[in-house]
Amino acid sequence: MRFLIIDDDETVHMYLTQLLSPYARCEAVFNGTEALDIFKKAVEDSDPFDTVFMDILMPEMDGHVATKKLRDFELQRGIEGPDEFKLVMITCLNDTKNVSQAFFKGYASCYIVKPFSKVRVLNELRENNIL
Repeated sequence: MRFLIIDDDETVHMYLTQLLSPYARCEAVFNGTEALDIFKKAVEDSDPFDTVFMDILMPEMDGHVATKKLRDFELQRGIEGPDEFKLVMITCLNDTKNVSQAFFKGYASCYIVKPFSKVRVLNELRENNIL
């Protein structure tokens, strides 16, 4: 299994990588532009990411825009259904607009609000068949 963590906070990278590395290979980037590059390369190398952990508030490209671009890329490549990546939104935003957009436009599997705990993250991932 392979996870991509997209967040502009290095402490989130370190925390999630340490927490999730027993379950998957983890890579982390700081913004949506870097995410698109590494995501495309992974697909082209036939080693795609199974799950993407996406922050919403990031410089250059926010998480909603980045998610749309990743989903569009999958669609262009004919990747759909069970082969699509699972999306886990990781953000401090807990308002109806952002939650709805994540689930209905980004097809998120789950939405985890920061600050998060080890138990909460692992429980959410298990409940949504990611782990």
